Amino acid sequence: MSEYQGLKLDQFQMDAIEAINHGHSVIVSAPTGTGKTMVADYLVEKSIRESKRIIYTAPIKALSNQKFKDFSHQFGSETVGIMTGDVVINPGAPLLIMTTEIFRNQVITNDPELEHVSYIIFDEIHWLNDEDRGTVWEESIILAPPNIKILGLSATIANAVELKGWIEAIRKDTVVLIEEQQRIVPLEYYYFCQDTGIIGYDDLIRFYYQKLKSTDRTDNSPLFKPTSHLDLIKTVDKQYLPTLYFVFSRKQCADKAHELANIKNYLSSEQSKEVKNIFLEHFGAEDTWSSSTRKLFRVCRKGIAYHHAGLLPLQKSVVEDLFLAKMISVLYCTETFSVGINYPVKAVCFDSLNKYDGRSFRALANHEFFQMSGRAGRRGIDEIGYSFAIVDLNYFEKEPPVKFDIAKLEPLTSQFRLSYNTVLNLLATLSPEQIETYFKKSFAAHSYILTAQKTEEEIRLLSEQSAQAKENLCEHVGTYRCPLNYYPKKKELDRLHKAYDKLDPRRRNKIFGRQMHRKIMKWEKILKTVPQKCTRKQNDSCKSFAGKWMNLEKEITDLKNQLFSMPDYNTFNSEFERKKALLQQIGYIGNDKLLPRGELARYIYVQEILVTELIYSGIIEQLDDDQLTALISCIDYESKRNEYFQKFDQIDFKPVREILNYIQSICGPDAVRFESKAAVLAYHWSKGATLIELQQLCTLDEGDIIAVLRRTIDLLRQMREAVTDQSLRERFSICIKKLDRDEASIQELN
Repeated sequence: MSEYQGLKLDQFQMDAIEAINHGHSVIVSAPTGTGKTMVADYLVEKSIRESKRIIYTAPIKALSNQKFKDFSHQFGSETVGIMTGDVVINPGAPLLIMTTEIFRNQVITNDPELEHVSYIIFDEIHWLNDEDRGTVWEESIILAPPNIKILGLSATIANAVELKGWIEAIRKDTVVLIEEQQRIVPLEYYYFCQDTGIIGYDDLIRFYYQKLKSTDRTDNSPLFKPTSHLDLIKTVDKQYLPTLYFVFSRKQCADKAHELANIKNYLSSEQSKEVKNIFLEHFGAEDTWSSSTRKLFRVCRKGIAYHHAGLLPLQKSVVEDLFLAKMISVLYCTETFSVGINYPVKAVCFDSLNKYDGRSFRALANHEFFQMSGRAGRRGIDEIGYSFAIVDLNYFEKEPPVKFDIAKLEPLTSQFRLSYNTVLNLLATLSPEQIETYFKKSFAAHSYILTAQKTEEEIRLLSEQSAQAKENLCEHVGTYRCPLNYYPKKKELDRLHKAYDKLDPRRRNKIFGRQMHRKIMKWEKILKTVPQKCTRKQNDSCKSFAGKWMNLEKEITDLKNQLFSMPDYNTFNSEFERKKALLQQIGYIGNDKLLPRGELARYIYVQEILVTELIYSGIIEQLDDDQLTALISCIDYESKRNEYFQKFDQIDFKPVREILNYIQSICGPDAVRFESKAAVLAYHWSKGATLIELQQLCTLDEGDIIAVLRRTIDLLRQMREAVTDQSLRERFSICIKKLDRDEASIQELN
């Protein structure tokens, strides 16, 4: 097969399709923008044609929603379903799109719906490396039923062979690895500042030092001109559009788009009218638009846009549609726009090569830079794709520009974490022997075995070298019986004696004087025996070999410590036993069997202990539906810096705080979180408030307000499915219905 969908296939695509046709699991590792999704499209079409069920998982809801729309258009709405925390549509469809979290929840509870699934597609499988969500991917792969084959799609992976080996080892099945190193449209990487224009890395460094040498500075004024996004756009807009402009700040995305819109217009009047019609179609009459929609329209009508998580889902969807329709020439966006969704451009720009990761500012990792840069270069349109990064040479000494190297991509590493939910589900579905095997199957354990083998071989070789070096040394080498060690230490002791003798009695009695005296006594004891003098030949031999031997011994010790500190499956086994003991203590399990609390908690995937205790506490029965919704919204909300919420006093949170204290007293302070600030939003929305009214209650972006409501709906759904009390299930359904309306419904899928 050399063609598909009217396009000529590349060799790696043909190899992947051949492996699929032979019924194998396949991992495709190729640079962003090379056409990996075509392999997935082929597999989906093949499965539907052969009346087989298939699941497509993605790391983020935006990508799941996009694939749902694409596949629904391609195969018909009756053929495609979607399951995310936000929405469930047509769950019995032959092709089911879902987030990886939903698939993990299905496999860990042995959902019978998986029996007839032939393939699972893991789009962006390198998310296994994600610190917060990597566990979900790892559990999904470990627990996926043997009847389900895997297609994993990823940008370039440094240790793809290790990933393949791990999946083969745990699934006892052939996995075909397809690696492609070359991009069809090659990429060129440049830097930019006002003084240099577009420039390569080596020329940039050369320019900096020449300027430094040739400038006689007499004041503290900046040596280099400041550079803004407008300077870079002005340089690229003649021949490098369309472009994605990555900004690691939501507010700056919008601000920069408006700054550019004040001086540029990339659309004709007819195109601007077309943009307006699209806005009218999606948002209704202009006089009903929200202020954020008006603000977005003001830039979109000029062929400029911004895209970030703070936008409403429908606003993001409209921006994406305009971009695909070639109505946007410059799109300011945050990093999430580079994940999965296929929006190629001619050039990618970076406002900075540093980002805030939730804890501190740091340089972009190699894989992050190349993932984002990979959007540049449109197949069949551009001969070359371009990546431009703004640098400020005034900060060169403090923060030199990063030189990224695709040959030094960070390897995938296990981020495996053991939750209480996982412990409960393992106890419910596996025997003790199977649980031990489960931990041995983790990517961390697999990596440990590989690394341990390599490290142990290094230790063996170094030990041989160390033994050879020691053959030339006497038995006292490395001790104070050796003159080479004894006399330098004796000189140090003599100096310490002299310093102590100079102290007057008062200072000898102070802390540092007493410490000095103890040190002298200790070393006098150690150096009491004067070593025998060695021959000159022996001294020369020791000088020659002792340093080498000691360095080798240090290397061996370091490697042994490294090996000791690495997590193997015993680490997870110990953690499992610890968490099991805590669950037993709080009445979730007894004799390794799930008690009613544990049975409920295994179907809750967010703060399972807190949710279960709230249900069993009787607090829910004391609240009306709006208060109940408000309470649940506090469970899955993490506050950010500088947020403001109006005070909320419709619920007495004291009983909840008592539950929090109880859980923390047994399971530790990090076992639970609860943020009561978010309650004001869910409460008023449940009572019928508008989004504009909610905005008066807090400083969150509209998209963040909707995210609070959608997460609350998701958790209420989980609770409805977990409980057996019919009246409680009906209450949760009523709460969901009150929240799932207007902007908080998934309009972009309607």
